[in-house]
Amino acid sequence: MKIFCFFLCLPFFLFSQNKFELSEEKEVANIPFELINNLIVIKVDINGTELDMIFDTGVKQTILINLKSLDSLKFKKVKKQFFAGIGAENTGIEALSSNQNKVSLQNKVINNDALVYVITGVEFQFSENIGVNINGFIGGELVKDFIVKIDYRKRYLRFYNHRYFNSKLLKRYKSYPIEIINDKPYINTFVQVSKKIEKVDSLKLLIDTGNSDGLWFFNKNKLKLPDNHKTISDYFGLGFSGEVAGQRTKIYKFGFDNKYRFKKVYIGLPDSIYFKHITRRNPFDGLLGNEILRRFYIYLDYKNKVIWLKKYCKNYYNKFLFNNAGLFLAYDGKTPVVVKTIVTNFNSRENDGRIKIYREEKYIYQYRMVDRIVISHIRKNSPADKAGLMKGDILLKINGKDVYQYRLDELEKHFFYHNKKQLKLTVERKGVKLNFNVNNISQL
Repeated sequence: MKIFCFFLCLPFFLFSQNKFELSEEKEVANIPFELINNLIVIKVDINGTELDMIFDTGVKQTILINLKSLDSLKFKKVKKQFFAGIGAENTGIEALSSNQNKVSLQNKVINNDALVYVITGVEFQFSENIGVNINGFIGGELVKDFIVKIDYRKRYLRFYNHRYFNSKLLKRYKSYPIEIINDKPYINTFVQVSKKIEKVDSLKLLIDTGNSDGLWFFNKNKLKLPDNHKTISDYFGLGFSGEVAGQRTKIYKFGFDNKYRFKKVYIGLPDSIYFKHITRRNPFDGLLGNEILRRFYIYLDYKNKVIWLKKYCKNYYNKFLFNNAGLFLAYDGKTPVVVKTIVTNFNSRENDGRIKIYREEKYIYQYRMVDRIVISHIRKNSPADKAGLMKGDILLKINGKDVYQYRLDELEKHFFYHNKKQLKLTVERKGVKLNFNVNNISQL
């Protein structure tokens, strides 16, 4: 589900490079991915070093981050560059550009002369926020010369050579025109805020697989959002230049046309300060992220400027949710815990000339190092805030269960309104264990 991490990075200066190609003139190549907190994470080899990277159609070039521990990664022809990023600071971010790099995906999709950007002097807390040490982003440059299928069910990207693509694969798909600007795809959509307000057409959204949320809109006036429409202040995550905040609300309807449309959709309205410098040269109305995209099987064709969609029924009819409790978590090092386990031993003894087998069970207690999970952010006036929880509290239990048994995204699913209406949390604050009841009543 939508949890954290929303990144959009627009370099001030971009230069075209040799394109990605399928190795040995293959007709098709499958690249598996992991879906982690609604983000597509793939393995990418750069100059012989394997990295975990987010497949992000919101960026053009390959962008690397968090490389301190990768001493083996070497670059050629390095120059200084600056980026603009989403976030509170909105200042230029220093980076290095490097030419003549070999970038490959399982030696199936290869670019032998790739341009790579390396963000320097800034550490991004992906590992703390999603449990995976993300090394960067790869997007438009990777897919622009192929027809690419995104399969959220089987979790792979499939790259097709245009010459060999079988159009019969699209028999049950609906096509939509897209606009390609700077190797980034944009699509027109519509929004209807409420039954009493007419719908707004031709809202131009960036198709952004690097955004784990569903919908962000930059201008609520263009949506015809009335002043009395209920909204709450919300925290959206981290951008290149810092935290992103704004408002969240629920709208009556969103869609591409009458075939594919959704009701009761939560949307984000990030404060305009984060996006003015990004939309100045290329005006667009918002972002379309994975919480919408994961509801479809998708084919992307940048060359012919079209996207094909087909329902992925298991996801398509899921309710739209958001972190109603207002509680956000992060990893913060390791901590020892006492783990109780049952040990079973089988012994034998002789009785009246017969050997009898009997079983003995006993509990043993062992220390084990587990991830420490802390509250990294609390939305003001949220159920968690009203319950008295604080940023920095160490989370120990949710509804009586030890948190170390779960991944971070599994824990945060408890905070969605439709999943749990009351939460019992045990935390540690300054060495003292405290219990809290969070009445997770819907705020929208």
